[in-house]
Amino acid sequence: MAQRVNESIEVQAPKEQVFRYWADFENFPRFMQNIEEIRTTGEDTTHWKVEGPLSKSVEFDARTTEKDPDRGIAWNTIDGEVMTSGEVRFEEMAGDRTRVEVTMNYSDPPGGAVGEKVAGILSDPQKSMQEDLQNFRRIAENGFEESGQ
Repeated sequence: MAQRVNESIEVQAPKEQVFRYWADFENFPRFMQNIEEIRTTGEDTTHWKVEGPLSKSVEFDARTTEKDPDRGIAWNTIDGEVMTSGEVRFEEMAGDRTRVEVTMNYSDPPGGAVGEKVAGILSDPQKSMQEDLQNFRRIAENGFEESGQ
């Protein structure tokens, strides 16, 4: 069954810095626990390697469909073992704070009904997104220093 996850968080960092960090997808493994690697493969394409059910790595290629500091960032799978899409929006708040809102859409997991049951037992995408955003807040509020940005 397809799934949609939506979470947001406020961070004490300017919108421009937050956008710049998210716009470099290769930063994702620094704060997203299930992302093993993202490599840029073209002007608007990336290759993703993520930890799937039973700690099995799954890979897919994605296309960036939007990358605009005023609107946000969006991407979707174009080929691979997993079909997903996502977007992140940034809202400037008072006092150099930024609200980050992430929406991820997951199509049916590999393996049909059996794969879906295993994925449901072993992972909680909502909880993972909450944890990932907490990790991101820690990096952002430390001035992106621990990530080399």
